Amino acid sequence: MKKYVYPALSAFAGAVIIGIGAMLKLMTYGGNSCDFPGKNCDCFCCNLFGLRGYEACGSYGLYVGASIGAIVGVITYLLVKKLKTT
Repeated sequence: MKKYVYPALSAFAGAVIIGIGAMLKLMTYGGNSCDFPGKNCDCFCCNLFGLRGYEACGSYGLYVGASIGAIVGVITYLLVKKLKTT
């Protein structure tokens, strides 16, 4: 059972930590760069979600950050496991 639970927990932890960090970082970017009246927003996030400013950039940051965080969490678990066995 440990074989499946620990990698899942590490993936979840990485996704939560990095996902929230990326969401906050890109929300700040979107709120400061995209959300001004009369300014044309050409960033990828705004065009992808059809929104402007912190709403679009924050959502994009959460999705991308959680995906990368899950991968980093599993890789970290595998490296720690490998170091522990040697």
